[in-house]
Amino acid sequence: MREHPRHPLPENPNYAIHFRASKDDEFYKAASINISSGGIMISARDPHRPHSRIEIIILSLNDDEPAILLQGIVCWTGKAPDSGDGDKAYLVGIQFSGTSELQEAALAGFMKTHVLDQ
Repeated sequence: MREHPRHPLPENPNYAIHFRASKDDEFYKAASINISSGGIMISARDPHRPHSRIEIIILSLNDDEPAILLQGIVCWTGKAPDSGDGDKAYLVGIQFSGTSELQEAALAGFMKTHVLDQ
């Protein structure tokens, strides 16, 4: 049993999730799979090594919510099921780390608004 239950996070036109490895200069759009108060699973174009640091930003596309910037550590990476379009994709499990009370509150508000099975 997980300490933080995962919740499906469907694509939504009202927000976008971007990420970057700490060594990268630019953020990349992520397809989100699920989320909890303790972490997130995303689909990424490239694999990420376990224990590497990741920065995640959740952006409101309506400018009605402040952006949420989170730090995380890659727990695992696995090949995503073949989508049939020839693109390689990887699933990446990320555990949030160093989250402040303000970030936790912002994440809880985001999940309350955008996660359907809460």
